[in-house]
Amino acid sequence: MANRLDKYGWFYSMMGNPMAAFATISADVHRVRRSALGPFFSTQAVAKFYPHMQPIIDRLIARMELCAERDEEIPLFYAYRCLTVDIISEYVFAHQMGLLDRADWGRYFYSAWRSLWELSPTIRQFPFMMDAIMSMPRWITKLINPRALEVVDMFSDIDHQTKVLLDSDPETIKAQPHPTVIWELSKSDALPPSEKTFKRLAVEANGLVAAGFETTGATLTLMTYLVLSHPQVHQKLLKELEEAIPDPSKIPGALVLEKLPYFFAVVKESLRVSVGAYSRLSRVNRYESMQYKQWTIPAGTAVGMSGLFVAHDPEIFPNPLSFIPERWLEADGSIGPTANKLEHYLLAFGKGSRSCVGINLAYAELYSVLSTVLRRFGRRIELYKTTERDLEAVHDYFAGMTRRPDGIEGNGLRVKVRRE
Repeated sequence: MANRLDKYGWFYSMMGNPMAAFATISADVHRVRRSALGPFFSTQAVAKFYPHMQPIIDRLIARMELCAERDEEIPLFYAYRCLTVDIISEYVFAHQMGLLDRADWGRYFYSAWRSLWELSPTIRQFPFMMDAIMSMPRWITKLINPRALEVVDMFSDIDHQTKVLLDSDPETIKAQPHPTVIWELSKSDALPPSEKTFKRLAVEANGLVAAGFETTGATLTLMTYLVLSHPQVHQKLLKELEEAIPDPSKIPGALVLEKLPYFFAVVKESLRVSVGAYSRLSRVNRYESMQYKQWTIPAGTAVGMSGLFVAHDPEIFPNPLSFIPERWLEADGSIGPTANKLEHYLLAFGKGSRSCVGINLAYAELYSVLSTVLRRFGRRIELYKTTERDLEAVHDYFAGMTRRPDGIEGNGLRVKVRRE
């Protein structure tokens, strides 16, 4: 029965086109799309991509080093999102969108994207608005809301890159150093022809990029803040990383990093604190009623629960508002039964057949980025004009979102790296 639960169409209308796997309403249709997409986000597939992800991370490090030389602040809130956009776009269609190279660290891009998320509750009430925004002539969009052009242009760029990819010479694709998700989907025997049209694949590409950058970028932001704002955690994690990674220029893969006990605990606890989706993930059983304790829930009724209630449950996570990586470890500091037990209650990526398809890529980014940042800058990196208020989730736009990091509402995550 559980596998036949559909998503609630009204609620998910704010997520965009239901032709993308994430926004697919029907459980049966989703099963087909997910079975085709899943292998390209497997542990093995992500491990094969890893050598091509580290150079993108190194570009971020190079910009941070330049800021250190100039004694400039580094807006990691924006920088991490630039990084995750470039990583996911490289993975999906072998074309980086180049946000890491922007002089403004992607501030304008994020502002536009944020504006779209802030419209999401209204779009849920009036779903035709999204189609109207996307179909509007560019000059009208520019006249009404210049910021919205950033998002419209991003979608158009992804459509264009998808077309370029699908029109490519197969021999050129074979020579690519890593599998390209959209190309592989277009050739997949697991999908019927109707699922492999340009329009459907372009929507999927847009959905993967959208889902893959903000979630991971936000978790990286919070995780870095939590580490730097807890000096004992910072020192203990840095010591473990220095022992495991003697050469800061040679960062091992995530499969190695996740075996470091304290690093493992920091990542898991950061994911717990981040919560993931704050909204109730509404599902509908269209075929039969469901029983919950003494209540009978009629068929067709939407039900859902926020992961926030689990992450903040003191019976599961004592002192839940505190950042305590040690809660994931055994008394001797090893990874064991405690972690296995708590993993059941970690809902940042969802659970079951609708869980996040990109979980392995997200974990690879979390481990790789933070280990690289800490090993390159060690004790020289410190918070700058950033407090807990700046990282506090105050809005529910599906995921929890902070105050705008514009220096007026909030500051986001800012750091400085002292010169050596």
